[in-house]
Amino acid sequence: MSIQHVSWPSIELFHNCVGTFDLLADLGRPRPVIEYRAKVKLHGTTCAVQVTPGGVFAQSRTQMLSPEADYKGFAAWVHAHRDWFAALEPGLVVFGEWCGPGVEKGMAISNASARHFAVFAIQAGEQVLFEPDALAATLPRAGAPSELRVLPWEGAPLQVDFASRASLDAAAAELNQRVARVEQEDPRVKQEFGISGLGEGLVLYPVRIEPAPAAFDKDALAQAMFKDKGEKHRSAGTKTAVAVDAAVVASVQDFVTLMVTDARLQQGLQTVCGGTREPRQTATFIAWLAADVQKESVAELEASGLVWAQVDKAVRAAARTWFLRP
Repeated sequence: MSIQHVSWPSIELFHNCVGTFDLLADLGRPRPVIEYRAKVKLHGTTCAVQVTPGGVFAQSRTQMLSPEADYKGFAAWVHAHRDWFAALEPGLVVFGEWCGPGVEKGMAISNASARHFAVFAIQAGEQVLFEPDALAATLPRAGAPSELRVLPWEGAPLQVDFASRASLDAAAAELNQRVARVEQEDPRVKQEFGISGLGEGLVLYPVRIEPAPAAFDKDALAQAMFKDKGEKHRSAGTKTAVAVDAAVVASVQDFVTLMVTDARLQQGLQTVCGGTREPRQTATFIAWLAADVQKESVAELEASGLVWAQVDKAVRAAARTWFLRP
């Protein structure tokens, strides 16, 4: 049976979110006031389970998986618990972070005794659920895999008025403090597993938007969501985790320094090369790295008066040098 991959949208940074609402304001849409709630951003790999009338299917962020063509054991885990997933309502796509030992290194969650699937959203048709209570109600605990958990909210609500610079600056200042605390010690892993260690950051979800969008589907959610990572995990070398404005660089080399960070390079190595540098994978790695930088640097390029053609060659050269270094 052929199943189409269902992707989770790319979640940008706070300044990208500000820029999106600025562009929409130019088209006549008022800048919203949004109440946010945060979830800890776990350092793992985004995966999903599709529940269909024809069966249960596992997927990574970019492709369908099977026990024979797996990624870090996720498909094998889904296959082992397929009967429980099959009892859920057909048409659901359960998104979560597959994390724990052997998925990513150096984090508090990496020291857990076993891997687990931390659910952060469920797509049901055009509707997307992300409230923890709604997720828990959709995923009954009876017979559920012990490795499956629903991510709770972390910290107090945060209101942001995107028409007010003072509100934006205040939100950025508060979030920088919150992200720094999470990076110092992941509060969820500490509470649930009793393990102290690094956390990655936060993902902010819009729980109330005024004026409300006509349709609150996955695309509308992606416009309003944003993520913020701690210093050790940022894929761009910005001075702070949360900024209202895109970073401005003075040269192509400064752009490379800003965007081609060790965190992004390591992410690419894990994503497309399984964590191993092999010369035959050089072109694949460079292509992924360049595409990722291009996708995430639109605001920085515009703010700096640059276009992608000016920086493409330098980005690829930096990626190649890092990948082939001894």
